[in-house]
Amino acid sequence: MPNTGLKSQLCGGLMLLLLSPFAVAHPPGSDLSVDSLERLLQKQDKVAWQLAAALQATHEGEPRFDYLYALAARQAGQLHQAVFALERAVQSVPQAADLRILLGVTYFELGNLPAAEQEFLALQQARLPERETELVQSYLSRISKVRDPSQGYWQNWLQLSSGSDSNPNSGIDDEFVFVPLLGQVRLFAQNLEQRSSFQEVQAQLNYVLPRNQHSAFYASAGWLNSNYRHDAVYSRSYLSVLAGYQSRWRSMQWSAEIFYRPVELDSNSYLDYQGIKTAVSRDFGESISMGLDLTWADFAYANLPTLDKQQWLLESWMAVQAGAAEHRLMLRYGQESSDLQRSEFNSRDIRGVGYRWLQPLTAQWHSSLQLDYSMGDYQDIHPLFAAERQDRYLRAELEFTYTISAQWRLLTSLSHLRNTSNLALYQYRRNRAWVGVRYAF
Repeated sequence: MPNTGLKSQLCGGLMLLLLSPFAVAHPPGSDLSVDSLERLLQKQDKVAWQLAAALQATHEGEPRFDYLYALAARQAGQLHQAVFALERAVQSVPQAADLRILLGVTYFELGNLPAAEQEFLALQQARLPERETELVQSYLSRISKVRDPSQGYWQNWLQLSSGSDSNPNSGIDDEFVFVPLLGQVRLFAQNLEQRSSFQEVQAQLNYVLPRNQHSAFYASAGWLNSNYRHDAVYSRSYLSVLAGYQSRWRSMQWSAEIFYRPVELDSNSYLDYQGIKTAVSRDFGESISMGLDLTWADFAYANLPTLDKQQWLLESWMAVQAGAAEHRLMLRYGQESSDLQRSEFNSRDIRGVGYRWLQPLTAQWHSSLQLDYSMGDYQDIHPLFAAERQDRYLRAELEFTYTISAQWRLLTSLSHLRNTSNLALYQYRRNRAWVGVRYAF
């Protein structure tokens, strides 16, 4: 959220913290493994995060270890893990200014400006050495420039990308399909597999209005436009607008939002997708989180009323932090009900499972892998094929991100999508690859 206006101050501040008396103090009987962790951090060795994670079970709650664990987590890009450790350490040693400074810095980098401001204002009243005092003042100045605490703040980005898509229309590879009532039917070009290169422009505007340290209103607007070189492929535009509220109650986090996501094909209205989503989650220690998301949505097609439907979808998930990596397992169940009784063959039950892996490779490189598999069993006989449709959908995506600065990122993605169906018209394969650049402002 905040940019690098204080990049030089931040780097200097972190070196100051790393070399502070608290960080390098060796109490009597100091554990050699914790000493090793400190030496790795001073060398900026990437192994430090793995060692910190391995020592967590036996040393969690020790202020010195929690401090070093937070430094290792920050070095690995795990800011949320750093906050948990620093909050625990500050409770144990509230008078340690270096802990509070690093906690404030980490809050700031996570975009939690009210919490960061609270820490820095408390430090402003303490008697600190000159360098620490300058660092605290610089962050307070930066917070006041980023936003007025009573007015909220913005988080925005613009992305340009280019790539290749083996089947953007999700068409089949056979020109003819056998329909029991009609025999062999020849398909239009738009229904066939068409390879094409593409260019995309994507923008995202996010506004956050904090109410306190744990609650905030938020709103978002996003736009994506994809243009394809092949004439038989529709250009498409996606708009997303949402607004919601998120808060924390005891150990639970929850949110509720409304959204509207229309789709255009070749500048003509195609689909209006709108609904409500609620979510609740809870942390179990520092390594495990679990949650439930419930969505209700309405699909309204501009020129295809037989496809109009309503959907509800329940997703449960569990996230596990293992070393520097995060693993998330998702289970889904939902139903889609056609608005028209004569189109009941489009109603279906949905069951699915998903997995996501996030891993920082270096301080600049991050990777993610997402796998999704779902089953759609339709509830009535399809009028053209005289059979109940059964689909199985697989999606796999691998993405790499290189952080140039707080504003600039390079991204690349490879994805594979496959839908298998007992009805030939709905079978397709799709491979997609792209590279892009993102600017945050």
